[in-house]
Amino acid sequence: MKPHRSPLGLALLGLTAALSLPPGTWAADRADLARPEPAPLPFPLVARFENFGEKDGLPSHKIHCVLKASDGRLWLGTGNGLCVRGADGRFRRYGPEDGLSHPAVLSIAEDPRTGDLWIATMRGLSRLSGGRFTSFTQTDSGLPNNVVYGVAVVDGTVWAATPAGAGAYNIREKSWKIYDHNNAPMEEPWCYAIAPGRDVVYIGVWAGGIVEHDPRLGSFKAYRDPDGDFQFQLTPDSGPIADITSWVAYDDGILWQATYFGLSRYDTQEATWRTWVQDKTPLVSNFINSVFARGHVAWVSTDRGACVTDGTTWATYAVDEQGRGLVRIDRPGGAPETRRMATRLADGFVTAIWADDHEAWFATSNGLSHAVFANQAAVAANP
Repeated sequence: MKPHRSPLGLALLGLTAALSLPPGTWAADRADLARPEPAPLPFPLVARFENFGEKDGLPSHKIHCVLKASDGRLWLGTGNGLCVRGADGRFRRYGPEDGLSHPAVLSIAEDPRTGDLWIATMRGLSRLSGGRFTSFTQTDSGLPNNVVYGVAVVDGTVWAATPAGAGAYNIREKSWKIYDHNNAPMEEPWCYAIAPGRDVVYIGVWAGGIVEHDPRLGSFKAYRDPDGDFQFQLTPDSGPIADITSWVAYDDGILWQATYFGLSRYDTQEATWRTWVQDKTPLVSNFINSVFARGHVAWVSTDRGACVTDGTTWATYAVDEQGRGLVRIDRPGGAPETRRMATRLADGFVTAIWADDHEAWFATSNGLSHAVFANQAAVAANP
């Protein structure tokens, strides 16, 4: 069964209408605030959020993506340009007047060899190198489509996910290859995301699940929803949770699939799947915008908050109807523990996350959030 609404329509709908939590979804227990941690968590816990909006210099309240580059600078893709946060904490905007191909920036990737940034926009792909922009469009370069949802750099090749297939640009040869329903196992050419894997590239495909491509062999392998029903999970833990893939992320042998119908995790070494849906699992919402993978941990961006999980233990950050911040911790074999936070996410509709062992940044539909982890907060309090 195919969806009636186009993926672009769903994405734009999601970006413009953040959904509120239903009454009774969260109930903070004040007694939980004094409860000691029973065991260390497999990921950092957020102690507080620091939020930034247009009043702080952001060019738009809608943040689509976030990336902390290897030089320590924080880059944001917004609805009104590319933005960088300097060492002084100030934000600087780059727009079409500076050479950016379009003000709506949807994804950013860094070339690990050169430090160049590749910026996916609603009208082409832009490269920022040495402070100068170069743009690539469908008509002047061979890019599959001017709308670029996701971008990644793998071994000298820039991969672009577009509605007309996945494009692979060889930087040295300055040439494109296009993979779509004509030469790859895709039911439709609409691609949402690219995830570099171990010697392979994973392509998140609308109505096509996940396509694994080995550039050395030129081979393809498709991972599809085994029950074929995009609305319901009929066979848990048996494969991708849906064929409609909104994002893919990979690290340390683990592949994560985000969909509008739940979350999937594939252990590439053991060839095993796990899946989660809201209400039946700790996943706060089936509507997932993106996933950020670090080691065996995934940071999950949804329309009802953000989750972090290793697949067994979960922490979920949300905003209740009164605008208060909440965190819920789910441990295997135990009852969920809900705590009220003194601070909150900038907005419950989270579009993207970047995280390491020291901090996390959350792009939302109404501003940017910086997460200070509990261990970092303790160090700051006791220098």
